[in-house]
Amino acid sequence: MDNKVWSQIKRGLRITGDYIVILIIFGVFSSIVFSIFKENLETGITIFSVIIFLLMFSMMYTGMSDTAFREKRPQYNIDPPPYKGFIYGAIGTLPILLIQLVYYLVNVPEELLTMKRRILQAFTAPLYWLARLISHDVWAYHVVLLVIPVIAGLGYLAGFYDFYIMKKLKIFDKLKRNQNNKKAKKSS
Repeated sequence: MDNKVWSQIKRGLRITGDYIVILIIFGVFSSIVFSIFKENLETGITIFSVIIFLLMFSMMYTGMSDTAFREKRPQYNIDPPPYKGFIYGAIGTLPILLIQLVYYLVNVPEELLTMKRRILQAFTAPLYWLARLISHDVWAYHVVLLVIPVIAGLGYLAGFYDFYIMKKLKIFDKLKRNQNNKKAKKSS
């Protein structure tokens, strides 16, 4: 692990990769949502978008947490600042934003404007629920991308300061207690 510019760009592009993986997952499983919510498709897509967002959040958050944990190790001599995850998030969001801006370069006949907007919505699928919450205008699909650097930054901060949600929620402690109780009941 090093602190070269190209290495930092590659770490930031992992965010883009996570986003693309989430888009593929959304595309694969959206047909199920279409079949379940035939009558109220917009509600179904919104609910599915929230679920996909949570998956995206966990992927990006844990990835950046792991990156921070590794970067702050003394043997790498990187000495990163705690806000570096926000920079990685911005680097990862830039290709997504550039692809979205193609929306304005493509001219289509008026009868295809709805399809053009649907393609933009599909590309913003994990954040569709948030864009819908903010506004029904096209600009909302671009603004919601600001959530990605925030997720990456929070994940990096968590790894930097050794803050682990699972430890704070004591989920593993509860699981261990349950397993110990089951073992104690079996042995008696």
